[in-house]
Amino acid sequence: MSSQTFTQARSQALSLEKQTEQLLSKFSQFQTLHNLDSTPDESLIIQQITDLLTRRDDVIAKMNRIATMQTSNLSTSKLQQFARHQEKLNDDKMSFNNISNRITEERNKNNLLFHVQNDINVHKQRETNSNGGINANDYILEELERVNNVSNIADRLLQGAFNTRDELLNQRQYLNNAQSKILSSLQSIPGLNVLISKINTRRKRDTLILAFVIALCILVLFFV
Repeated sequence: MSSQTFTQARSQALSLEKQTEQLLSKFSQFQTLHNLDSTPDESLIIQQITDLLTRRDDVIAKMNRIATMQTSNLSTSKLQQFARHQEKLNDDKMSFNNISNRITEERNKNNLLFHVQNDINVHKQRETNSNGGINANDYILEELERVNNVSNIADRLLQGAFNTRDELLNQRQYLNNAQSKILSSLQSIPGLNVLISKINTRRKRDTLILAFVIALCILVLFFV
């Protein structure tokens, strides 16, 4: 019964991973659209990806509980499958954050360029409409206002960059904590160290056998 439950949870995890990959692919396309603001489609995809990541967290937590309570009934391959699903979830979370940060940075840059160009067009239009030119004081005030607007946009860009840096640091801390929890959970499973030791021993044995076969083939080719 426990094996069946683990298999069902893994099947659900695979289905959610596939859905996440498809949505991440669609979400990445917004990097090339150069929109000044987020669209309803973009907001919908963000919400869908967030929901999928939350559901995957729940499924992996369920798999972890099964692995912890039913160690004797779980094979080494199932433990490795659990670790791969956790690693895949962490990778998808990082990809989602990276895409979101790139879209935000591109949007901030486009907004800055748009406002600067708009200020230039307004200034040209005012010069065209003025007959005798504008008053020097008014001109200075207008230029000062434009400089302040550009400065405010630059401040927002810097704040966005700082927020992105903080988000990356928080994500890194989250991944480190998740890795620590996984290692702690796996180490608490009785007999896991023995299984890992057997796996390492088997790998070393296979490596030696492969090296012997390759050396033998080289010798045969050399003397034939």
